[in-house]
Amino acid sequence: MMILIIFSLPFHVKGEGGCRDLKFLKCIENKTLTGHVISTIKMATPALQLCQNKCFQEGKCVSYNLGPVLGHARSCELNAADHSTRPSFFVNKRGYEYCPIKNPCLSNPCPAGRLCTPDFAWNTYNCDDGGWSQWSPWRFLLCSLPSICVPTRTRTCTSPAPQSNGANCIGSSKEHKTCNPLPVIDISGCKSPLGMEDGRIKDEQINASSYTGSQIHAARNGRLNKQRDSKGIGGWAAGRSMIGEFIQIDLGSTNVITMVATQGRNSTRFLQYVTLYSLSYSNDGNNWKEYFGDCTKVFTGNYDQNTVVTNELEVPIKTRHIRLIVKDFKRHATVRIELYGCAELPT
Repeated sequence: MMILIIFSLPFHVKGEGGCRDLKFLKCIENKTLTGHVISTIKMATPALQLCQNKCFQEGKCVSYNLGPVLGHARSCELNAADHSTRPSFFVNKRGYEYCPIKNPCLSNPCPAGRLCTPDFAWNTYNCDDGGWSQWSPWRFLLCSLPSICVPTRTRTCTSPAPQSNGANCIGSSKEHKTCNPLPVIDISGCKSPLGMEDGRIKDEQINASSYTGSQIHAARNGRLNKQRDSKGIGGWAAGRSMIGEFIQIDLGSTNVITMVATQGRNSTRFLQYVTLYSLSYSNDGNNWKEYFGDCTKVFTGNYDQNTVVTNELEVPIKTRHIRLIVKDFKRHATVRIELYGCAELPT
């Protein structure tokens, strides 16, 4: 059984709406309440007293989380619920501290199936039916090509849904990440082909998530202007017609990549090409980063089999390994590719 004890002196103020009286309890290490954060503030360590002040000022604050200490700062997350009213959202999280407030809901006064919302102004509670579901995974819903796709996640007021005139959930059903792309860099003098078309990049340096059937569809065929012959179809063809398939190139050493050019399958019979793609990169082939980080850039690909479409990178990538990741395609994900850049950006 977990026992919570009073940690600090109460905060209280009297007004027309009653006397708001908060008794902060001892924080619990390596725990956090998810899905009900209404405000996040970065503050100097130790942050406990400052976070309590912020919670007191926020009328909807019922508990708060303290994030891991990073240097001389940590985050303060104000919650519109607590572990007693939303136990399924009370989870383990290393480095965090969950800090409850003594409230009338701790005794579980509401009937089964009803959610309890404390009213600190009058030291009472309300039994309402609205509760948020967990946040969905981040998805790229706000895309306006050619641009940056802003990660978005959603939740629904269904855990449980409001019933019998119960109150709706408090807060937004949608959340967006803030994207801060780096400034544009001059890439003049750094636009040379890096070796896909002319063969300086060897077959063994080109891999893929999968390929269709035999070796004639393998990644080594995904070279710009590759023509169909007895050894290949004129393009890399993914083994599955799925978004997320990728072709991966090892440049052999670190290079600066400034442009990417693509074509579809070299065929008058098969109408196959990639229409949208993103890039990720790695220096060791194991740890990968999305181009533009959390806010992935999605590039416009091809509109036919043989026309070369070139995309210039606003921010060059300095890396050894790079992936072209399929985001959409015509009939089947098939691509030919060249990378452009240089060993170092001119100074």
